[in-house]
Amino acid sequence: MQWKGIGSKLVASSCFVLTLPAMALDWQETPTYGTVDLTSGFLPDPHVTTLVAGGSHSANEAGSGCRGYVSDAPDLDLNYQAGNHPLSIYAESHQDITLVVFDAQGNWHCNDDTSDTNPALQWQNPPSGNYNIWVGNYSASGDYPEATLSISEGSPRWGNTAPASTSSTTTGVDSIEWGDNTSRWANDGECDDPRFGGPGVHSINIPEDRFHDAHDCRTLYEQGQIYLD
Repeated sequence: MQWKGIGSKLVASSCFVLTLPAMALDWQETPTYGTVDLTSGFLPDPHVTTLVAGGSHSANEAGSGCRGYVSDAPDLDLNYQAGNHPLSIYAESHQDITLVVFDAQGNWHCNDDTSDTNPALQWQNPPSGNYNIWVGNYSASGDYPEATLSISEGSPRWGNTAPASTSSTTTGVDSIEWGDNTSRWANDGECDDPRFGGPGVHSINIPEDRFHDAHDCRTLYEQGQIYLD
């Protein structure tokens, strides 16, 4: 379990952050989409997670200014080792979504509509530690849209908008010829096959690695971080 100093002073953050007192959402619950461990300088940047936004709990359980509906448990937990960079957490969807974050110092933050209907939060001097992240929507009835949640050490780079339905992120996954893992760069957490594009692909890929980084590429494809170019 991560320790948090509830009520501690907030570090400097960007003008579109709303800071709120801690209340009811359960940050200690097991996150629906797992825990991500990132150290400053991480690659690929942004780190992208595909998820389904929303839930049955009003986001104002985290504070009166928070909007939308979220799940009780966080969607994603981030264990972050800070360096000399800012930290951005933002989300995109074809529908109107919201964002709630309980940061490493025990402060609640909410945002809605930073870029069109997509939310973002940014810390200029982020503390190291555990961040609990919820992505919400405006319906508690079960009409939950797919979204992409991005974590970056730069300003938000919009354009990771999720497909219209959950099934489309992995459509055709079994029809792709993945090959083997004989690349010298296999199993390094990045896709080194030049057939693919997206934030999970290494910036320099060579023809010799075509069909030879199956595990990394398939995993990142199923996470929505790469696509078949």
